[in-house]
Formats: sequence, C-alpha cells, structure tokens
Amino acid sequence: MIEILTAILAFIPAMIANSLAVVFGGGPPIDAGKKLGENRILGDGKTWRGLFGGGISAAIVGLVLYFLLRPFFPLYPSPLFYKTLMILFSLSFGSLLGDIGGSFVKRRRDLPRGENSPVLDRYDFVLGAFLLTSLTRPDWMIRTYFEGNGWIGTLIIILGIPLLHRGVNIIGYKMGLKEEPW
Repeated sequence: MIEILTAILAFIPAMIANSLAVVFGGGPPIDAGKKLGENRILGDGKTWRGLFGGGISAAIVGLVLYFLLRPFFPLYPSPLFYKTLMILFSLSFGSLLGDIGGSFVKRRRDLPRGENSPVLDRYDFVLGAFLLTSLTRPDWMIRTYFEGNGWIGTLIIILGIPLLHRGVNIIGYKMGLKEEPW
C-alpha cells in the first residue's frame, strides 16, 4: 500500500503544474506569434510566464510535500538533495513540456486553441513528466512506478487522470481562469 500511495503522491507536482501555469500565465507566448504552415506553432495559451511560473511553483509544492511527508512516505528518496530537486523539476517541467508538445500536435492537426482533444489533452502531460524524469532519474522512475506495487499507482494515475482533468478544468472555468470547461 505504501508503494501505491508513494507513486501517486510523488506525481502531484506533475499533476498541478498545468493548473499553476494557468494561474501564472499570460505575457509573451513561447512561439512569439510565429506560424508553421497555416497555423501558429503553439498559440497564445503557451507563455513563458506560464512555463516558468507553473514549473517552479509545482516543484516548490513537491518540495513542501517532500518535507511534510518524508517521515511517512519516501516520495523522493535520495541521500543527495540535488537529486530530489532534479526529480521535482523533471516532473513539473516535463508535465508542462508534454502539454506544450500536445499543443504543437493540435496545431498541426488544425485544431484551434481550446478545442477538446480527449486523449491528447489528458495524457500529454503524463507522458512528458514520465519521459523527462526517466531521462534525468531513471532509477527513481523504475523504483517508484514499476517495481513492487508501484505499477498499481501508475495504473491509478493513468485511469484517474481523465476524471481529475475534467474536475480541475471545470473549477478553472468557473473561476474564470479558463475559457472552456475541458
């Protein structure tokens, strides 16, 4: 049971990075308004402030969780603190880079900003977080998400993301932070 909870709790920075990017977003778009073919590369919804504000603040939330839960759950176990920071920043920024990749794909498919793309919108950030963290800390990824009962936590994350994604987007829409509820 500890391995399952650890896998889920350790993924929180990746799960909240996109919501925090909306909170901190605005300002100049990452693609600087440039197009690739007929469509924008990413669109106005992907900004530098959102990327860095969301990534850094999600990593800080992960750091708070690390210190609060360390006696109970070995979320980011490492004798070297910089490795813990690497995990937190990889999960947070990987999530946002996955979302940016999803926007890039949506623009290539000629989908306008805000258009619902069920699979892509719900899993791009999971894939990005897992990929970047696998590159920076593969040992931790394997231990946390695939060994022992960690795979069950991974499965819960994958199956629970659509429900969580929908709920968070509805809240953001009602708060006026998002233009659409998906």
